[in-house]
Amino acid sequence: MTSLLRSGKNTNSGQFRTAVLLGIISIPFTFGVNWVLTPDPIQAMPLFVVCIISGYLYQSQPIKGTHAGMVTGLTGGIPILFWQSGATVVDWWGHSILVDAVGDSWLMVVSSVGAGMVTFGILTVVMMVIGSIGGSIGEWMNNRIDRTHPLGSEA
Repeated sequence: MTSLLRSGKNTNSGQFRTAVLLGIISIPFTFGVNWVLTPDPIQAMPLFVVCIISGYLYQSQPIKGTHAGMVTGLTGGIPILFWQSGATVVDWWGHSILVDAVGDSWLMVVSSVGAGMVTFGILTVVMMVIGSIGGSIGEWMNNRIDRTHPLGSEA
């Protein structure tokens, strides 16, 4: 419970501002890759790259890079969450097997919206995992780069 209170303080004081901004910056790239270049499979590569950058930038601060990556992943994954949840509702709404099972009644609405909500929940966890993995890779990269020697100097 104490860690939740600490993370609430961190959010209120603006320490995740850069992580949120990086997530917002990734949204146009996510749109471009998913709905212009490859409309069928969902690609989260721009989001993953930005989560790595977020983890790299936050390593030198009191916040762990994995937490910053999660915030970035959730912020930048908003279009994927809503798009896929809506697509699930639309797919389930007119599915022939579902129509045969429940007919064209209020159960169709309940099952379609329920499937959309389950999709939203699962994808939220997926975005958190993508952010956490990207943030930890960024942390690892920051730990491996020796920043005491400027580029071009010999040790």
